[in-house]
Amino acid sequence: MEHNQSLASFYDQLSTEAQKDLLSIGSKLIVQKGNLIIQEGDWPDHIYLLRSGKIRISKTTPNGKIFYLETKKHHELVGELSIFTELTNSFNAEVIEDATVFRFERLELEKLLSSHGEMAETYIRWLASQNHILLSKFRDLAFCGKQGALYSILIRLINEHGEQVEDGFIINRKVTNQELSNYIGATRESVNRILNGLTLDGIISIDRKFITIHDVEYFQDHLQCNYCQFDQCTI
Repeated sequence: MEHNQSLASFYDQLSTEAQKDLLSIGSKLIVQKGNLIIQEGDWPDHIYLLRSGKIRISKTTPNGKIFYLETKKHHELVGELSIFTELTNSFNAEVIEDATVFRFERLELEKLLSSHGEMAETYIRWLASQNHILLSKFRDLAFCGKQGALYSILIRLINEHGEQVEDGFIINRKVTNQELSNYIGATRESVNRILNGLTLDGIISIDRKFITIHDVEYFQDHLQCNYCQFDQCTI
């Protein structure tokens, strides 16, 4: 079965002229790590285009638990779910790596999309693809349980930060049990039990919070990745 590569961002799918039209209504901002540019429950006055850095999208449950949804990267939109809706923000957007963004007034961006045929068509096509990607994440969580959801996150981390080594793939950044638990909505203890089992079975090894995956196919078979249309799923 053929697979599609990672999908280009909305911005990168636009023509050069359309990109200029979009940037012309925005204002450039530098945002330091640790700042929230969107807060859950607030009215969505602005939409952002990320030019550099990283922004983490998360949601807080009623009992105060933080659930990581995705990480926005180069040229991705932040706050796009608020476009053409009358709903308050349903998530937090925190800068986790110093970022340069273009900030747009939501109403002005909606006006541009309504009058710009190419931009509107590109946005609809891109948004539909994003929905498919989001559904694939929820599929792993809802139908594969906490264990499968953790396998999915480890595969995504390999695709984004992995480096091939002699005995598998190493995730080239430190990953804590707390971070993994935030991605799948589990406790640190549950994550620790699953990781310990994988270590005992020789599927993974962990050295100072750096995870090496020795048998990626074990995860892929469990998740039935061969039926997925996205070749490079990431966080």
